Amino acid sequence: MTLRRVRCFRRRVGANRNEARFLNGRPREPPVGSLSNKLDGLQVGVRGILFGVAIVIRNQGGKWEKAERVIFADEAQLQKLLYGSPELIPTRLEGQVSVFTREAGLPGSGFTDLLGVDGQGNVMIIETKLARNGEIRRKVIGQVLEYAAYLWGMAFEDFDGFFLKREGKSLLELLAEKSPTIDQSQLKQDIERNLASGKFQLVIAVDGMNPELEKVIAYVSSRGTGLQLEALELELHRQGEVEILVPQRYGQLNQPQEPQSAKRTLTFEEILQNCPDEHSRNLLSVLGDLWEGAGNSVRPGAVGASFQTHIGVKPQAIFWAGPYGLQNAFSEIVRREAPQDLLEIYRQAVANIQGFNREEVLSKQQPTTKFSQLSEDAVKAFVAESQTLVEAWRKSVGSVGS
Repeated sequence: MTLRRVRCFRRRVGANRNEARFLNGRPREPPVGSLSNKLDGLQVGVRGILFGVAIVIRNQGGKWEKAERVIFADEAQLQKLLYGSPELIPTRLEGQVSVFTREAGLPGSGFTDLLGVDGQGNVMIIETKLARNGEIRRKVIGQVLEYAAYLWGMAFEDFDGFFLKREGKSLLELLAEKSPTIDQSQLKQDIERNLASGKFQLVIAVDGMNPELEKVIAYVSSRGTGLQLEALELELHRQGEVEILVPQRYGQLNQPQEPQSAKRTLTFEEILQNCPDEHSRNLLSVLGDLWEGAGNSVRPGAVGASFQTHIGVKPQAIFWAGPYGLQNAFSEIVRREAPQDLLEIYRQAVANIQGFNREEVLSKQQPTTKFSQLSEDAVKAFVAESQTLVEAWRKSVGSVGS
């Protein structure tokens, strides 16, 4: 029987949202309050208590029942949870794709629990510990720093070897599978630069935070040293067939973000030239011709292009495309508050086009599809359905395309 999993997020509250949860060296108490969230007729309530959190759940209109805390059997179970759901691991820029490998062997340093890279080339080292493990207090900090020191200055080929050995593919291939429009050449350069400088994102994942570790994380975070160290607490609860995960981040909310280096905007012709084969080049060209032919616009970027239209007076991305494939911009459409019924009709229509992964199109906010999976007829059908969405959306708000 398949369990349903719900994620509930909570933050510690201080004088402002960016401050560590400490006052005069002592942790502040969590706030008293409540939060509820509806999901397919299911209601989840999180009721704050001075020294803990009780999670209650019910089917809409039914009786509230307490969800029981799930105790992880061992650290391998926590590691498996994160490896199977990498979206739980925070990236520097929210929503970045990421790939991970487990138990990468570092000679003289042991095995990292998880080693990963995100779509910006940021290197992530994840160490898991259970609250009942005495090492959570001090030793875990030394472990994650030792792993970072070992990776510092490593050649890209050696680093990539961890992924080839454990996952059977290079990390560039793994990331391209999740985001076909990614610039692999630029990504490789970014990873090489981070390896050379030792600029890593260090994350300690725990099933329960203790005051000692929280204080160490808060201290490092407040110093502005450039060391990216944070903790991720993951509380798992279960009620019947429903699992509820409550993640909470500690440490990096107040770290200043470095400005992204400017990248040159390509022309659409340059993007076409970067396509890996003639088939991909032809489909991307067809996408551009049909989209602009319908009165819309194509805005090239540093890697691929944004396929936009006008809803009212503002430009709106409908999808993106690059040398390797296309990516739906459902998240952007939702952000602009498109009518839900129109978005669902659009999702269903795209999901029914041959070559698109039906499950991903119906469930993900930014599903990607490789050109190698599509025919020219499929691309034409996709543009037609996208234009149908545009016209219906404009009609619903009483606007005309410009």
